[in-house]
Amino acid sequence: MLTIDIGNSGVKWGIWQDGQLILAEDSPYQIGSLHATFDKIYSGAPYQDAVWVSCVAGPDVEQTLMDWIRKEWSIEPIFLRTTSELGGVYNMYPRPADHGVDRWAALLGAKKLYDAPVCIIDAGTAISVDLMDADGVHRGGRIMPGLKMMRNSLLQNTAGVNNAEGDCPGFAINTADAVTSGIMHMLQAGLLEVCASARERLGDKMRVILTGGNAEAVLALLARVEGIHVEPHLVLYGLYNASQQ
Repeated sequence: MLTIDIGNSGVKWGIWQDGQLILAEDSPYQIGSLHATFDKIYSGAPYQDAVWVSCVAGPDVEQTLMDWIRKEWSIEPIFLRTTSELGGVYNMYPRPADHGVDRWAALLGAKKLYDAPVCIIDAGTAISVDLMDADGVHRGGRIMPGLKMMRNSLLQNTAGVNNAEGDCPGFAINTADAVTSGIMHMLQAGLLEVCASARERLGDKMRVILTGGNAEAVLALLARVEGIHVEPHLVLYGLYNASQQ
C-alpha cells in the first residue's frame, strides 16, 4: 500500500508492507511540476494495490493525483476526510470538516504510535498545534505562521529590510541577522508557552511530537522541553491507521 501526504509545498510518500513502513521519501513541488513529482513516486513504487492520500493543496491537485493514479495503476485512490471519530480518535470540532485533514491524520498517527496524551507540533508552511488526551479525544489546537511565512511577511511590509538570510544570534549587529533572530526567538517563546499550557491541560505524561519539514529547526528551539519526539512520517502513519479501520 502507498500513502501520500500532499502539503502546500511538498509531497511525502511511504510504501507499506505487512504493516511496516518500508520506504519513505519526500520532495518539494511546484504546481507546474506535479506530474514530474508523481513520476518520482512511481519510480519507487511501480505497482500498488491501494493508495491512501492526505491532501491540503486543493481540489485541482487532488484531481491531478487521481488522474495520474488511474493512469499508472488503474485503481481509485482513497482521500482521507476529517470525521468526528475514527480508530479511537474523537474530533471535537463542531464541524469536523473544518479541521485540516493533515492535522486529523497526524492525530491518527499519534494514536497508532504513542499510548499517551500528546501535543503535536507540525512545523510546515504554517505551524499547527493539536492536543489529544490519553483517551484519544482531540483537545483543541492552534495555528501560527511558519518560519518562511513570518520572514516573507516582514520583508514585504517593512521598508529597509533586505532579503539576505541571517544567522540567529541573541542580539544582532546587522539587519539580516536581526530579522532571523527576531523571528526565531518570537517563535521559540510562542512554542514554549504552547508546550507549558499543553502540559497543564494534559498532565506530566504528555509527549511533544514534532513533525513537518521544519521539525529539526523547531527542535533546536525547544531544548528545555522534556519528552520531545521527532516523527517526520506522522501523517503517513495516520493514513495507514485510517486504512485499517
